[in-house]
Amino acid sequence: MKEYLSSFLVLEGYAKASTNREQFDVFLKKETGHVTVLFVLEQTGVRLTKEGVFDYRRKALEILEKKNLPEIHSLYLILTDRPDEAEAVTFGDYYTWVMDVSNRRLIIPPDRVPDFYGMKGRLEAFLSNPAKADTLLKNMQGQLENTIRAQEKKENEKIRQSIPYVTIGLIALNVLIGILELVFREYLVDMLSLDPVAIFENNEWYRLFTYMFVHGSLDHIINNMIMLYLEGNMLEKGIGRWRFALIYVLLGMLAGLGSLFFKVYTGSSVPSIGASGAIMGLMGIILFIGLKSIRTLRRGAWYRLFGLIVCAFYNIYEGFTTEGVDNAAHIAGMLAGLLIGVIWDLLSRRKRRKSGKE
Repeated sequence: MKEYLSSFLVLEGYAKASTNREQFDVFLKKETGHVTVLFVLEQTGVRLTKEGVFDYRRKALEILEKKNLPEIHSLYLILTDRPDEAEAVTFGDYYTWVMDVSNRRLIIPPDRVPDFYGMKGRLEAFLSNPAKADTLLKNMQGQLENTIRAQEKKENEKIRQSIPYVTIGLIALNVLIGILELVFREYLVDMLSLDPVAIFENNEWYRLFTYMFVHGSLDHIINNMIMLYLEGNMLEKGIGRWRFALIYVLLGMLAGLGSLFFKVYTGSSVPSIGASGAIMGLMGIILFIGLKSIRTLRRGAWYRLFGLIVCAFYNIYEGFTTEGVDNAAHIAGMLAGLLIGVIWDLLSRRKRRKSGKE
């Protein structure tokens, strides 16, 4: 019965205090200006004595005194299968009630307080179905645990989604091929580069994909991977992992096509390598997004957008002034990124209009 009563009192707003005693529990409820305390002693199957009963309460009061509580209003509840004996040993104790656990009834002798902050009616209702409060409390605890688990799952999913896995995977792939280049450089460059002769004469169009994973030097790959991480970390979370992966590959291939057309136009047969075209494409998308929402940008975003514009134009300027840089791929990638940004925006607007959100 004590376990059921404990659940009932918790639902009533009482907090269970630690006593390190199996025989009795102490429940506290903070009220305005005082603390309501219920002492619950369960004694079944044993003979009750006045000394034993009040010794438990004395020990409980000693525990409460150590907690430095304000004014205490207390009620002593004795749960027993010997109600007559309990009434006899507590005779004259105004704030002691007896609960007959065998017959599930509350006994308030004439010499006791007739009610205690409305607890009489609530305890009688409890005794009509003691297990109800326990079941209700367990259901509430289960719902709370489910809510906590759902919140933890949501937080973990949020953390998981915040990690740019595709970007990290692309960087890892570039680094892996970069390591292989230390041993098989000439073979890999010859097999994977954007070589116009191999593409047009041997139909090796796969090179439009593979060239973006081969680099010319350590500085080349480090600079590209830093830019890839910064841009990928911004875009991947916004457009989704698989869309980002698809757009990255598409940008790289469009940049490669731009480079090929320029090579045909100029009659150049020099192969190209590197992720710069795809990276400039990502920069183009970010530039479009930033310029489109320029009126609503906060100061920090303004600084980032300005820095990105400077970086974009510096890369293109460097391509014009530095020998061996495939600036056609840079410009084609940038234009492809701007174009994809425009198309994405138009499709998003059409979708919102169809759903009635715009």
